[in-house]
Amino acid sequence: MTQKKRSSSWRVWHRWLSLIFGLQMVVWTISGAYMVFFDLDYIHGDHLVQDISQPIPKGVEISSLNDLLSRYPETRKTSLKSVWLNQKLQPVYKIERNEGAFLVNAESLQRIDITEQHIKELANQYYTKDPDAIESVVYMTDNPPTEVSGALLPIWQVNYDDFGNTSLYLSETTGELLVKRHTFWRGFDIAWMLHIMDYDERVDIETWWLKGFIIGTFILMITGTVLLFYTITFKRKSTGGAQ
Repeated sequence: MTQKKRSSSWRVWHRWLSLIFGLQMVVWTISGAYMVFFDLDYIHGDHLVQDISQPIPKGVEISSLNDLLSRYPETRKTSLKSVWLNQKLQPVYKIERNEGAFLVNAESLQRIDITEQHIKELANQYYTKDPDAIESVVYMTDNPPTEVSGALLPIWQVNYDDFGNTSLYLSETTGELLVKRHTFWRGFDIAWMLHIMDYDERVDIETWWLKGFIIGTFILMITGTVLLFYTITFKRKSTGGAQ
């Protein structure tokens, strides 16, 4: 086989490999640029929420820890804090059991059932923007969107009509903020999915798709190097023959 024919054969391989693997290289470049150029704290949505912890109001008679444990003997862990409920700051105990966590009134020790109205109040306390921007409140028990783990169900989703289409996800039993999402996070999630080529759960960085395309890209680089060698050699021979 002459050098020209060998060069032509390598060129065909290089073109097909470029078509198959070159497109993914473009995807890697674009998705990588998105993840690099946006500040990670902004992607996480830290600018959208704030710490709402408050000191216990003065003059409130708090039930003792002994009374609490007597009332709820299966308690594994507890903490005392203030929570904004029913348009006022209330002292509550957060009780953690094997089956989950919930709140009780720190004065009466009555369990607090978190309602949709409570969720709206708490979400607006967390949210740093316009509190009147709530678009919808959804109670989820199954089929959550991909942006939130199914392990957190059941959960409350509070959606805001703002620039980033913000969604806050709050615990159904404690009203605590569990997850915050907005448009730029969702874009980051898509970029990450495309970058690692895990189109299902978006967490596996060792998928066979990724490994296969890395190997294919390496072969593409080899064919390009061989073509470069043939091109340089052919030009040298052409120049020598012309002399």
